[in-house]
Amino acid sequence: MRNTEHLTNEKSKRLKQQKIPEFEKVFHLFNPSLCFFARRLVNDAAIAQDIVTDVFVKLWQKQADFKTVYAAKAFLYISTRNACLNHNQQVQYQARIRETIRQQSNEIEPGAMNEAIHAEVLRQVYSIVNDLPEKCKEVMLLSYTKGLDCHEIARQMRLSVHTVRNQKNRGVHLIKNRFRFSEEFVPIL
Repeated sequence: MRNTEHLTNEKSKRLKQQKIPEFEKVFHLFNPSLCFFARRLVNDAAIAQDIVTDVFVKLWQKQADFKTVYAAKAFLYISTRNACLNHNQQVQYQARIRETIRQQSNEIEPGAMNEAIHAEVLRQVYSIVNDLPEKCKEVMLLSYTKGLDCHEIARQMRLSVHTVRNQKNRGVHLIKNRFRFSEEFVPIL
């Protein structure tokens, strides 16, 4: 019994001296008001809650640095305010970037955009063609860059027309399977 009284007296002494109570108590004491404060600064409840949670994590990491509840309270409010201001600056910066990109994309002529896309597709196709097996590659290049038909290619390469057609079909199939519409095009679009 005496031991319990001693703990109770010790606890009340700490509170009277305004020492920091356990972290959980500080959290429950300030979390609602900090969320309200942050929500007013960022205009989004979910983001406000995330910011306040991050601030409490910082408090947890630095809790030994705070001797009083007032010091912790000041840290919480100042850190929350600064985090909200940083968030708002980041949002404004991203909005400016998006607006600049939108304006620049409106300035680009549709013809120029199509040419850029066409050039990128050709670059990828040539890269794929260069990786094809040698005979298949040769047939594809003669057919699509020089415009030769299957009979002319067969005569020039001393192959049968049937073999040329097979190599051409194989090449088209391999190119289709390897070609990907990649995220590289997204900034162009």
